[in-house]
Amino acid sequence: MSYYITLAEIEAYLRTAARASGLEWGLAEEAGKAARWLAAFDLPGPETMLAHLRNLAGKDYAAFIPRCDLEPWQAADGPLCPVITGAALADRSATMLDGIELRLGKTAYPILLAATLGQAARFHRSAFTTRWADLRLDCFGNGLTIEGDRDSLLLDEVDRVSCCKSDATAPQQVASTEAYNIDEDVFKRIDALAFETYAPATEESRAGAGAGLTDND
Repeated sequence: MSYYITLAEIEAYLRTAARASGLEWGLAEEAGKAARWLAAFDLPGPETMLAHLRNLAGKDYAAFIPRCDLEPWQAADGPLCPVITGAALADRSATMLDGIELRLGKTAYPILLAATLGQAARFHRSAFTTRWADLRLDCFGNGLTIEGDRDSLLLDEVDRVSCCKSDATAPQQVASTEAYNIDEDVFKRIDALAFETYAPATEESRAGAGAGLTDND
């Protein structure tokens, strides 16, 4: 069974879930925006963000902050967090416009970085490219272009990612939806994680997850 959930709901639920996973509110807001941005293109932003947050839960996220003074960027312990790293990329987006390519080392769920670059592209009225594995993704303020192996969008970890100013002139795909078709079980897991911000999850709270959504089956 699946539901249609609005983009605004996706942002709100994933923002709260990110906070429950230990991210400070500023980064939690970025997590919600990233899930929403990807969902607008019918890409698995909510599912990917949930998987990443479940991996983060209970860990010290400071260990995943990028060392931006290293080449490529690296975290102190494990792969780079795409939410924290995305915030660092956004802070340095003007540097990329000057022709500098930023290189990242081992990174978790690189698709989540695309959302950050898309938002930076809107701010600068420009476009950015990110590459990993056999994939190139050009991010515009109002769209994106995907070239290469689309299976690489779903990778949970990659060894190298690069980000730079794009030479593409127009997107091949624009945001096409205000609602996202999400699997019921996935939504329940997001809801249960978000609820931990307020109180420990219970069987009763999980049983009530999904109320108010539109049944698509």
